[in-house]
Amino acid sequence: MTFKTVNIIYDGRCGFCIRSLRIVRALDLFHSFRFHDSHEPDTFQRFREQSAANVDDAMYAIVEGEPIYEGFFAFRRLIWNSPLMWILISIFYFPGAGFFGPRAYAWVARNRTKFGCRSDVCDLPAEHRG
Repeated sequence: MTFKTVNIIYDGRCGFCIRSLRIVRALDLFHSFRFHDSHEPDTFQRFREQSAANVDDAMYAIVEGEPIYEGFFAFRRLIWNSPLMWILISIFYFPGAGFFGPRAYAWVARNRTKFGCRSDVCDLPAEHRG
């Protein structure tokens, strides 16, 4: 089975974001995810179309030939690349999920520092960055 590469732009200074992406990375059976810290200088040199992205509000998923996914919809796109996350499809596509999901994601994003941890403890290993 082949999956397209999903480039994930995230806030590398957010402990909650890093912890969440550690789980995503662990579920990435086909190694199709590439992680890009928005605070690294080369991230927006590589993804110029996202140079104005607000990573304080959302992570982004970029897949060649597809629209850019933001926030809830970025996470929903990740699900398709990981069979271990397919169990979540029914939740993320349940009627009304496209309405309520972004609102729930936005609430978590606004309160993420309450769920965070120190970046020196939660940092993604360098070899898994894009």
